[in-house]
Amino acid sequence: MQHYKRSRSGPVIIIAAMIAFIIVAPMFTNDYSMQVLNIAVINSIAALGLSVMLGMGGQLSFAAVSFMGIGAYTIANLTSGRHGFIMDTLAATLLAVLIATALAYVFGLILFRLKGTYFTFATIGLVQVTWAIYMNFKPLSGGPDGISGIPFISLFGIKATNYRQLFYVIIAFVLISMVLVERIRQTQLGRSLASIRDNEIAAQTLGVDVYKTKVIAFTIAGGLAGLAGALLAMHNRFIAADLFTFDVATTYVIMAMLGGVNNTVGVFVGSLLVTMLPEWLRPVQQYLKLMYGIGVILLMVFMPMGLAGLLTSFLKKKRKTQTEVTEDESNS
Repeated sequence: MQHYKRSRSGPVIIIAAMIAFIIVAPMFTNDYSMQVLNIAVINSIAALGLSVMLGMGGQLSFAAVSFMGIGAYTIANLTSGRHGFIMDTLAATLLAVLIATALAYVFGLILFRLKGTYFTFATIGLVQVTWAIYMNFKPLSGGPDGISGIPFISLFGIKATNYRQLFYVIIAFVLISMVLVERIRQTQLGRSLASIRDNEIAAQTLGVDVYKTKVIAFTIAGGLAGLAGALLAMHNRFIAADLFTFDVATTYVIMAMLGGVNNTVGVFVGSLLVTMLPEWLRPVQQYLKLMYGIGVILLMVFMPMGLAGLLTSFLKKKRKTQTEVTEDESNS
């Protein structure tokens, strides 16, 4: 009975912590801090896609920013009025996610003809190609000037008018994304991805369609990134190509790795920390990339499973110690 209670306490604590965060966070932030917090929460959606790709499937991809750009520019073109019409923001968001998902599927079919590091380098190439398009193809992106005049998102006629109201809209999408990713982790798809991550040849021997499974994971990650890009565009009300560079792509990998690439809540926490870090370290801004590099090295050496893995290891050791003490007391 005690074991049953312990096994159920984890999810309860996580849910309570998320509720507390949603209630408390907006109460102790000014307008600027609220903007940064919103961006951090949006970033977690794209990082969750990496949890599917890297955490579940063991496939390192930098392509999140490419599909974020697709989602962002879809929203910008449909809702800013630059082409002579304005679409409802919710409908435009759904369309942006659909387009990003469809393109992710197409690119997945192509890129997964490659394996391992070749696939990873191909995603870097994709990031460079899409960035060049976003920077230079003015009918789509406005070129170097970007696109402005993007409205805040409105849901069923109710429009967010400030960053605090927008926070609750964004967090709703985040929670839906977290539930989706956690659900995938428990399905046949999640188990197939885990088997591919652990041993691709063994997974294929057991009947897993490795190619198809990888493409599906890439498609899901692309859809989540498209959603993140759409929300980012409506949050900033402006979008430009410098938001979708390779440098930005690497930060999403760091977010997922820091929190725990195979832990949904850990990815969320990692996204918050990495996004807020530049604000906390403004006095040493010029050394930030150096600190990121050193941090990644230390992370891989001492915490390969991220903060979530460190916490899990600590709790296991604590439970083991408690069990040993209980056994010693019962024997005595």
